Amino acid sequence: MPIAATLLVLAGGHSRRMRTAKALLPVGATTLIEWLVERLAADFDHLLVAAQDSGQLPAGLRRHLVADLHLGAGPMAGIEAGLAAARGEHVFALACDMPAATSELAGRLLALLPGHEAVVPVAAGRRQPTCAAYARSAAGPIAAQLAAGARRADDVLAGLDVLHPEEPPELFANLNTPADYRAFLGSLRQNEIIE
Repeated sequence: MPIAATLLVLAGGHSRRMRTAKALLPVGATTLIEWLVERLAADFDHLLVAAQDSGQLPAGLRRHLVADLHLGAGPMAGIEAGLAAARGEHVFALACDMPAATSELAGRLLALLPGHEAVVPVAAGRRQPTCAAYARSAAGPIAAQLAAGARRADDVLAGLDVLHPEEPPELFANLNTPADYRAFLGSLRQNEIIE
């Protein structure tokens, strides 16, 4: 039974430390974003992919594109676009460079969402707004903060009813550098997930 929520994958842009678009990094015969979607999308009843434009996505995911409404506003702009386009009331947003996140994590966060506008987990003392659950009711306040010039997630989410459960930090590992990416590929090969 799929999770009654939209999976919103945040494609992101060019990373200064990775020096290329993370979404398009090769993973076996596919790309990082396609690998993530393949692993998680079937567990949700709707899929959206947020990016500034379709050129940031592999061709097979372009039909799921929701374009950022505030260009250059970072990942919260992708979350704003996803909330505006979601079919249902709940959205699980996930940055494409967080490959350790699971459907089980999404289910835990979404189960806590009723009565709140967002559930943003905390791992090792850091909030994780790009691996979090959001209610459609957060769309207006997030849009207003972005329109007012807020860019940092803490500023954009200020004033919302946000729950911050503790979660294990290993679920939020980011691929920020070429070394992170190589280690990720190595772990997949070790587990025989890719050739």
